[in-house]
Formats: sequence, structure tokens, C-alpha cells
Amino acid sequence: MTISMFKGRRGFTLVELLVVIAIIGVLVAVLLPALSTARSAANLSSSSSNLSSFGRGFELYATNNDGLYTSGAFDHARDGDVRSNGWVADLINLKVANPGKAIDAGSRNKINEKVGDYTGAYTKTSELTTGKNAGKWDTAVAAWADVSGENYFGGDAAAKEVWDSGYNSNYATTWHFSRGDPSATDGYAGGGKGPADGDGGLSQNHINQGLTTAARVALMGPARAGDGADALVDAAKATTMNNFFGSKLVKANDLLVESFNDGMSVDFTDTAIGGSAGQKIHEFNDIEPLHQAKNSDGTGGLAPILFADLHVSKVVDSVDAVTTSGNAGDGFIGNGVTRNASGKITAVATDGAGYQEIVDQIWVKRLRTRQSASGSVNEN
Repeated sequence: MTISMFKGRRGFTLVELLVVIAIIGVLVAVLLPALSTARSAANLSSSSSNLSSFGRGFELYATNNDGLYTSGAFDHARDGDVRSNGWVADLINLKVANPGKAIDAGSRNKINEKVGDYTGAYTKTSELTTGKNAGKWDTAVAAWADVSGENYFGGDAAAKEVWDSGYNSNYATTWHFSRGDPSATDGYAGGGKGPADGDGGLSQNHINQGLTTAARVALMGPARAGDGADALVDAAKATTMNNFFGSKLVKANDLLVESFNDGMSVDFTDTAIGGSAGQKIHEFNDIEPLHQAKNSDGTGGLAPILFADLHVSKVVDSVDAVTTSGNAGDGFIGNGVTRNASGKITAVATDGAGYQEIVDQIWVKRLRTRQSASGSVNEN
């Protein structure tokens, strides 16, 4: 009789399998929050690194441009051809950074509203009637189609090259950076966002003659998705943009992000801490504190913000609503908003709590005193 040299192998019992599955489930439950925290920290670090590299580029631009940190906003309609005007062009043309590839990974929205403009998906004819853009395109401008879309940029391949070269960003600049101080004529009216509504992009003169230090002058941070027709992508717009890109990067119902914050259009009437009737301060609601949110709805996070002295600092969303001094966070820094039934922002305001949320870090008033016609000085 032959005896087998190998004993039969016993498989796992059902109980053993269940125990193993339970152990794996416990490990996953323990590790997932840690992985999420690690991913959030990595996104924040990456975003801060992007901003630091932009800052070094702005410093180099200022060295070569009489102390001017930027040629303007990233805004094809208001500032002119994005390949030669605005901070994105400044960095690309100096070959010091590629904003379109240095994207804030923590945001689910990656494409700027101004990209939608230059692809021709959106029409900005009203901006061409302001008379502020003469000489900022390399062609005669009779209609928006003359300065946007594939044909303006030289056809399919050339248009794709514009996108591939990095003319995009999901960071929003501040009014101080893009426009400087409000102009004498348009300084305290909301809505005006053209180059003539400010006294020029941020310069070393703004800092040297300033009412504050460079360490408190905010330049940019993660951009919030827009809340109007300029931000919503429908099927037709998605097709136009994707044809321009040469690949399917957007789809219907995606949202595009804001390019820069409005100016001194926010009412600040809290007399207890220095506000007064008619006083305006700067709006910052287009910078979103989307990193490391502590509430289930994504609010209560922080925004990494680049300042004029080139440091990047975390600005925390700690106030949960206008007129409320709680610590839950409302998804905005400094400014609170009012929305209509469809969710569109209809008003921006700042009370004492919102002001205190950012005032130690961000300067919210004019950078320089403005001499009025009567000779008095206005620092609001």
C-alpha cells in the first residue's frame, strides 16, 4: 500500500474568512481618515508651493518693469489679449511659471471664466464698448468674434497651443493686485472692474507710499466657482471649449472659477470698530477657503494666500455668518453674502465679526491716501 507523502491542505473556514474581512474593515475605517487628512495636507502644501513660485515671478517682473508687479488682471475682455496682458502672461512670457499647470488640486473646478471668454464660448461684446482696450489686441476690434475663438488665435493647432502653454488658472487675484487702488472717479461704486476703475496693477510705489506693509497686502488665493451665467457651462459651450482645447476637458453643468475679486464695494458700517455710514472696504469673497474644511458642507476651511512680501499664509474661515461670531465657518473669508432663491449672490457685506476674521492678516482699505478736489485726504 502506498501512503501519500502530502497531507491534504485545509481551507479557511467561513468563520475565519469573516474574521479576516472584519479585521480588514476595521483597518480601512482607521486608515481612510488618515489618508484623507494626508491628501488634504498634500493639496495645501502643493497650493502654497504654487503661490510661492508665482510670487518669485512677480518679483522678477517688477525688477524688469519699473517696480510694477503685474501688467493687470487675467481678463481677455477687459485687459486685452491674454498672451500679452495680465499676470498669467507675465509669468509665462518670463518663463518663470506655468499657471495653467500649477493648479490648486484641492479645488474640483479647474478652469477659469476667462478661458471660456477667449475660446469664444462666451460673448463679452459689452466689454468692447468701454473704450478701455485700444491697442491691446493685434487686430482691429469690431465684434467679440474678432478677438476670441480658434480663428483669432490662428486655427485649431494654434488655439490648442494657447491652452497647452498655460493660459489658465484656478487662483483668483485681489483687486489690490490687479487694479491697485480704486480710481478717483469709480472708486466706491460696485460693478466697474476695468483697468480704468483702478490706478494700475500693484506696484512698489503702492507699497512704499502705503498705509500698510507688504506683509498685509493680499495678492491671490484659491478661486471660488462663479455664480452666474459667466460660470455655468452648457452643452454648446462645452463643445466650443473642447474643440479649442483639442480634448474633452469640460462637460455640461461644470462651473468655471472667478478670475479676480471686486474692489472697494463692500459696505462696512460697524461703528463699534471703526466703520461708518458710506464706508467701503475690499471684497474677498472670490477667494475660497476650500482647504481642510471642518464642516460636513465643506465650510470652515482655510485659504493659502500669497502676500506682497512674497510669504504665503493660511487665512482661516472662522466666522459662520454675517452678524454671527461663531466659529463654524461659512465658506467665506471676511465677507458674508446674501443669495437669491436660485443661489446667486446678490449682496456682499462685512460686519464686525467678518472684519475681525481677516483684519490682522489682510489690509481691506485703500493702499494709499487719495487727495480729493477739496484738498482733504481720504483713507477709506
